[in-house]
Amino acid sequence: MDEDEVKGTAKDIGGKIKDGIGGLTGDESLQAEGKTDQLAGKAQKLYGSAKDAVSDAAESAKEAVGNAAGAASEAFSQPKSHYQPTGNSYVDESMLGRTTAMVKEQPILALLGTALVGYATAYLLHGRSRR
Repeated sequence: MDEDEVKGTAKDIGGKIKDGIGGLTGDESLQAEGKTDQLAGKAQKLYGSAKDAVSDAAESAKEAVGNAAGAASEAFSQPKSHYQPTGNSYVDESMLGRTTAMVKEQPILALLGTALVGYATAYLLHGRSRR
């Protein structure tokens, strides 16, 4: 709880007391002063709550940025290799490595796939012939 919240609550209570006493005694000036104090107390309490919420949010954001920076630093400080040891050799697990391995194992299928992609691209770019 913020200091302004405590002071605002105290001012609000003091204003309620003044308002009550002014109402009992018929003193409109004291009653108006009490209502003014109540309003000022509520405003100060609201200000304290807002200040406390902003402080908490800033602290949370600072912590989140620190955590993200630490995670990024850790991720980039230890680069991961796409090569995994298998027996006496290494296997490339990247997309390029898998594609290269597939082309070496099944060259006809790779050629047909490339031709199909080329034909589809030409068809999309030029459309059907108009005879």
